[in-house]
Amino acid sequence: MTLIEKNPTNTTFIDKNSSPSKLPPDLQDVIEQIARNHIFTINKWEFDPVKCDEIIFYVHDIRNESSIEDLQGKQIGNYTLKIIHDTEFETTRSEVNAYLNELGNNPDYQINSISMNTDRINDPPENHAELWVYKSTPENKKLDNTVIKGWKILVYPVSSPPYTTKTPKANSSGESS
Repeated sequence: MTLIEKNPTNTTFIDKNSSPSKLPPDLQDVIEQIARNHIFTINKWEFDPVKCDEIIFYVHDIRNESSIEDLQGKQIGNYTLKIIHDTEFETTRSEVNAYLNELGNNPDYQINSISMNTDRINDPPENHAELWVYKSTPENKKLDNTVIKGWKILVYPVSSPPYTTKTPKANSSGESS
């Protein structure tokens, strides 16, 4: 089963309006407060196509279910909040992580560690997985900058401390210099 998509600009599950800076001003403060409290992570948002005064937030990594219940249907200015648990995002992230971990079992990839992140600074936000490798190989070079189910794969070498074979010389008082 191959999960690699050849189109690195694929943004299948990211709406163009998902940047918090594009939220109506009266919602920006509330969303920033929610983000600071780490109740959940917003994957994307959109205006409800039927109810124009309703804003739908697709969230993942929910850390407090009761806070979701408190926010569900809350009126903020002229808008009503609707929170949807984005299980599709969590499932996709889990599948990509499992695939990369499977590659980690192959010594041809030289994978040291895997980190999966969502960069919310970019507009639209970008999901990327960082593969830290012991050394560059044709296999991991080929994987660099590919996209797997909407996740851009970035390959980085692990930097190792400089290796020295010299030992410090002792001065006349017996201390190392």
